Amino acid sequence: MGLLRIRAGQAAFEHIQKHGLSPADISTVFGASGAAKWLAIYGLDRAIFSQWLVGANHPINLFGTSVGAFKLAGACRQDPAKALDDLAHAYIEQSYPNGFSADLIDVETQKLLNAVVDQAGVDEILAHPVFRYHCGTVLAKGLLAGASVTQQKYAMALAFALNGFGRNIHKKSMQRVIFADDRADGALAGRDAYVSHRVALNRDNLRSAVMASGSIPVVMHGVSDVLGAPAGMHRDGGLLDYHPVPGNLWQGEGLVLYPHFYSEVTSGWFDKYFFWRKTPKALLDKVVLISPSESFLASTELGRIPDRRDFLRMQGDDTMRKRLWRDSATRSLELGEDFLALVKAGNIGAIVEPI
Repeated sequence: MGLLRIRAGQAAFEHIQKHGLSPADISTVFGASGAAKWLAIYGLDRAIFSQWLVGANHPINLFGTSVGAFKLAGACRQDPAKALDDLAHAYIEQSYPNGFSADLIDVETQKLLNAVVDQAGVDEILAHPVFRYHCGTVLAKGLLAGASVTQQKYAMALAFALNGFGRNIHKKSMQRVIFADDRADGALAGRDAYVSHRVALNRDNLRSAVMASGSIPVVMHGVSDVLGAPAGMHRDGGLLDYHPVPGNLWQGEGLVLYPHFYSEVTSGWFDKYFFWRKTPKALLDKVVLISPSESFLASTELGRIPDRRDFLRMQGDDTMRKRLWRDSATRSLELGEDFLALVKAGNIGAIVEPI
């Protein structure tokens, strides 16, 4: 097996077999939640946004939640390679020597935010000539909206228990908010059972929207009353759209490019504990899913995808964690090189697998 695994929905698979894959084919790029897992594909994203998609001359929608929202914000900078470098560095350099209080995690997360969305970044993102940035949050209801950690823990435990009855069971406690570039074509909108709100991004709410998209309940403070959005507490968009599923959110022409650390798409955060719950193929019809191969991940020093739980596994040994994460990020540059070589040679059709 090579460095990359490329899977495609039926329509995307047929297109690649006939025509290959070019920037002109891509209408949308999705980015998944996953915290430190992103480091496993940082180099792939870097190549895609700083080299491959620079040849596009048509609008391309971007949608992400949590770290997916952060990285796609970096992709919209004038120098996306530097922005993604800065984000990877800031993520690796996080440190929690005195425990994991919400206040301290917010301080470290602000560093991540500043790496990609300083004030100059806000203007660059909103004026990008090609990319139309979107990010998702969850508008929390009931106990999930409370400031009390005890309330949030109870709400999360209840949501976990109820999730066994189906993905749509959380409609009373969660609503989706899509913060959207005002120039976008409207192809991105809630298309499932959840109430969804669309909010125009501007200079006054973009940073808050990105921060809210990654605000994990229990361990982080939420972001309340984002300007222009429905009033209330906004929390991590990955609760509802963990690995955002295009069929739940998108309806348009062209293909959806999905650089991902996994070769599967898991709809909501709670769904990852229900291994039998698979995303229907019809919701991935036009998706091109690109991920590291198992053999590549095994060849890294860490031997797997980096994980947020590594903070606990290696607590007290930041030097080791940083070294291992840095190796994963550096090795991921090979994924970007492999992808660029494949599209340049027109060889994707030979390795793409149907979803």
